[in-house]
Amino acid sequence: MKTTIKALLVIALVSLFAIAVIGCEERGKPVTSANDVHKYTATARDVKKVDNAVSESTTSTPERVAKSISVTLYFSDDQAEYLVPENRSIEETAAVARAALEELVKGPAERGHHATIPSETKILDVDINQHIAYVNFSHELIDKHWGGSTGELMTISSIVDTLTEFKSIQKVQILVEGKVVETITGHSDVSKPLARYETIIKK
Repeated sequence: MKTTIKALLVIALVSLFAIAVIGCEERGKPVTSANDVHKYTATARDVKKVDNAVSESTTSTPERVAKSISVTLYFSDDQAEYLVPENRSIEETAAVARAALEELVKGPAERGHHATIPSETKILDVDINQHIAYVNFSHELIDKHWGGSTGELMTISSIVDTLTEFKSIQKVQILVEGKVVETITGHSDVSKPLARYETIIKK
């Protein structure tokens, strides 16, 4: 009887020890079930997708740098006797003639150069047809002009010579608010297309 009890106790102890060992192994056992493998594989793919997305966002193509072109503008000299050229870099555009005139209205950047167009003036339109540039100015070209025959000549010649720097333009027709005007300040006729004033440019 005692022998049987001892045997049962030994078996019970061995069983408990085996269960404990198996439990410890289970806790440290790597995941091997099909579901767990699928779950961790999917997670790895997701992490890879995130990594790729971050990589693509950090190596994306940088913004296009705007190209620039050089234009020649003509301003008045100190004595309002000659035109003086001034090279200026502007952003490349299909409407380069208009952009050049807008820079002319802004005025000179170099010492000894003087504005020829009232700063309030707006360029309403520039249309080039058969090598003639039809330039439509706002009324400030006349209303805000400082007057005088010399000042008027500087205004007209600076506009014409700035635009005829472009090969596509041979003459310039000045318009104000969409209409042909006889003159700007009463001294020079601007009712017809005007050719380049070459002799007034300071050499």
